Amino acid sequence: MSADPHGLKTRAVAFAVRAGHTDDMAHRFLERLCAAGKLGLVSEFGPLLSEMMREDHS
Repeated sequence: MSADPHGLKTRAVAFAVRAGHTDDMAHRFLERLCAAGKLGLVSEFGPLLSEMMREDHS
């Protein structure tokens, strides 16, 4: 991974872990945020994590 001067990657992983998810889910969440270009949009963390949870349970 590239440098993360603002700690956004750490913040995203911590968000998922605090929500009760495993390290695997937290890192998949980070990958999805980066791929969608939403890493800097903290307001999108909750909706995206919810979407991933729905996908995992379908």
